[in-house]
Amino acid sequence: MIKSAIEHMRAIQMQSLAAEVGYTPLGGEAQTIRAVVGRTVFRATDVDGIWTHIETRDFIVPKELLASEPQVGDEIEFVGHTYEVLSPAGEPCWRWSDAFHTAYRIHAKHTGG
Repeated sequence: MIKSAIEHMRAIQMQSLAAEVGYTPLGGEAQTIRAVVGRTVFRATDVDGIWTHIETRDFIVPKELLASEPQVGDEIEFVGHTYEVLSPAGEPCWRWSDAFHTAYRIHAKHTGG
């Protein structure tokens, strides 16, 4: 029942909140997909004990829209800007957006445009 509710809410989210983005896998072909845009703040301590914080632009993408898992170096075009998928502060470059693994939450940084 919960999985069904999450899938239903994901469909509503994609219809009402998602934007078109260009997604280019590393060494692959560009495609236009829909993604919900968000952000995540990562906090880490360096070797000297200094706190840093990294804010990423996140793109929530239904699993079925991508042929393979996101990887560092993939590029996302959003409103004329280029974002590169990255692993912030030693974290993975993406996480599941929910407990039932229906969508990727992809972390990226602005690199141009």
